[in-house]
Amino acid sequence: MTAEPVRIMLVAGEISGDRLGAQLMAALRRLSPVRVEFLGVGGAAMAQHGLVSLHDIGDTAVVGVWDVFKRLPLLLRRIRATARFALDEAPDLLLLIDSPDFNHRVARRVRAGNRRIPIVAYVAPSIWAWRRGRARSMRRCIDHVLALLPFEEEVFRRAGGPPCTYVGHPALEEIAAPEEGAAFRHRHGIGAEETLIALLPGSRQGEVQRHGERFVAIGQRAAQRLGGARLAVPGREELRSLLQQQRQNWGEDVLLVFGEAERRGLFAAADGALAAVGTAVLELGLARVPMVVGLREHPLNAWLGARLLRVPSMALVNLVLDAPAVAECL
Repeated sequence: MTAEPVRIMLVAGEISGDRLGAQLMAALRRLSPVRVEFLGVGGAAMAQHGLVSLHDIGDTAVVGVWDVFKRLPLLLRRIRATARFALDEAPDLLLLIDSPDFNHRVARRVRAGNRRIPIVAYVAPSIWAWRRGRARSMRRCIDHVLALLPFEEEVFRRAGGPPCTYVGHPALEEIAAPEEGAAFRHRHGIGAEETLIALLPGSRQGEVQRHGERFVAIGQRAAQRLGGARLAVPGREELRSLLQQQRQNWGEDVLLVFGEAERRGLFAAADGALAAVGTAVLELGLARVPMVVGLREHPLNAWLGARLLRVPSMALVNLVLDAPAVAECL
């Protein structure tokens, strides 16, 4: 162990990135032969590992053009402040977690102010889906990309992007054992023969606002057609107040749970799911839960997506398998 720690600045722009950042912090502390010190931007999960965040990541967790437009002044302030903090602190490594529209702007400012700070992007932007030209422009400010999906190394090489290394998806380490599903059912009084449907409206505030009550209504209609089913919504702690407010309109037949243990248990116990587009779709696929993938977008985002997307599916399960394994309702 050296006297001086390696100082790594992490920047997570939303809740899914916060989870990745927390897992990464734990792994680096466990594996590094030298002491590691973390600083930067994160949420509740990264705070549990000692990170004091520069700002609330709820400010930057936006989806689509319309959400960006509504929060543009705040987003620009956060970009400037984050880049200025990086230049003032001059960490040994700047590691940007997902959120490319935010983080790449931070990277450009930092690279212009200090070319000696190495910059790594953790989670490759989806250039295989749209904006392929982004890969080549990343070379000016990103030194290396750490990819979660196996095909992304080759995609970045062909697109002329920065060096890219496939490091695996953390969801592979989080597949729940069958006994976790049995324990979940026991905790919540759900019989082994009862049908259990998981409803996942998304991990961002805007997604929950668009999908929450709609997904529950769809789940309740499905339960009626099945002659009865239990419904469960796993929520992020950061969205507890919003979900509890929505729950007042759901009825008593819907279970609302929080925490990773409950989420894992639900995935192991569920007979089926309705999930918003995102990482949860991959997690459900790894848990072998039959699902429908849903998405309700602002009309402007939908119009742009229909013209810019270059993939036949929005569901990660379908893209990884290269087959229409799950149905989509977009």
